[in-house]
Amino acid sequence: MRYVKILMSLLLIGTIVVSLSACQGSEKDKKETVENGATEKVKLHMLFNDTDENVQKEMAYVMEHLSEVLPNVEVVLDMSPGDAQTYETKVRTMISAGGEGLDVWWERGGSWATPILNSDSALALDSYLEDNGYWDKVIPSAKLPAADGKTYAIPFEDISYEIILYNKAIFNKYDLEVPKTASELKKVIEVLSKTDYIPISVGAKDGWCAAMMLEGFAYSIDPQITKKIVDGSAKFSDEPYTKAAQLMKELMDMGAFSNNVALTGIDEALPLFETGKAAMMANGSWAVASGVDKRGDDFGYFYYPVINEEDVAEYGKNVAGGVKQNSGMMAYAGTKYPKEAAALCQAVAELRCKYVYEEKGNPFTVYNAEKMGWKQKGEFADVVAQLANDMQNFGFVYGFVQDVMPTAAGASGVMQSTSKFMTNTPEYTVDKYLADMDGAAEEE
Repeated sequence: MRYVKILMSLLLIGTIVVSLSACQGSEKDKKETVENGATEKVKLHMLFNDTDENVQKEMAYVMEHLSEVLPNVEVVLDMSPGDAQTYETKVRTMISAGGEGLDVWWERGGSWATPILNSDSALALDSYLEDNGYWDKVIPSAKLPAADGKTYAIPFEDISYEIILYNKAIFNKYDLEVPKTASELKKVIEVLSKTDYIPISVGAKDGWCAAMMLEGFAYSIDPQITKKIVDGSAKFSDEPYTKAAQLMKELMDMGAFSNNVALTGIDEALPLFETGKAAMMANGSWAVASGVDKRGDDFGYFYYPVINEEDVAEYGKNVAGGVKQNSGMMAYAGTKYPKEAAALCQAVAELRCKYVYEEKGNPFTVYNAEKMGWKQKGEFADVVAQLANDMQNFGFVYGFVQDVMPTAAGASGVMQSTSKFMTNTPEYTVDKYLADMDGAAEEE
């Protein structure tokens, strides 16, 4: 697709106005068109976080093709630079000022969206999505309403799941099988801990990597446990997370992780796996495509082993991750054109996902590519195709524990406590760790 000229424009100016007419005639032509009975164009303002070159390319493609989907809409696109905090502050500031210059925006979701929803500033999109047949195009787990049961955001980002990456060559070298139970995993660790390989690489310093491990194991006992904690009907100190923490402690004592794992961040943990120094890595499915590039046929993945032997039939059916709640394209509740704003949200999400599927070879979106008629360039690697197929059939899916905490303070508390737990010091016991986790869930 030709987006070079548009991309250069995005890079040269922070805020651009893109007219979405098929041909941009003169003001006289526009006036004559309206007088002849045609519908006048609706102008909508869209805010987007300009995070990197990939986002710039994606939005260049979206803006190039929007007129094909919404010929009667003119979009003013504001590509706003800055980190998540800076960007989200801008969104809330614009809303506080009455929504001037804001009809549609990319919302990061999770605790970032809480003040927006609490102030009734987001437009409920349910009726528009039903009318447009949206739910027939996406996978079942794409439906993740807010606490009030309504949908406020249309997901467009890649969707990811908690998985464990593994090096097939190392497993074959020691005649190891992919573990489906905790006891099988411990047998694998027993073998690998006696070799020069790190059994499992994890970026525990960053907190979220290890917190995802804990959640992965807890899911095998109750896949809804994180959701129950967020809803206030369960605690981290209940059985699923308690058994998961006890298993993590056992793995640490067995030498499952690198030395000083609590001081190892994701930027250090990933190269350990990619260079063949670690046999496994606790990560997300976002690492699958790059894993294939780095390790080729040696790359594989598996789901979190079940803690209780009797649950082995449930292995791989329920996973943490998927759509991040209240994340995606949102519309301002006070927009003058709610129908058009909802349509713009849907169009942006669909076009962006089509771009990454067809142009980037990334099938990990909420859309069913077969139903959409999308065609990728070339063939997906076997493991990529397998995960793309798996995600169409997952049972219960709920967001990553660090992303779904009700508040930013709660998310931070979960990550900090887990990083501390991974120091594996005698005084910071499983009980103390889970008490801190319970405290984090109650942060306001």
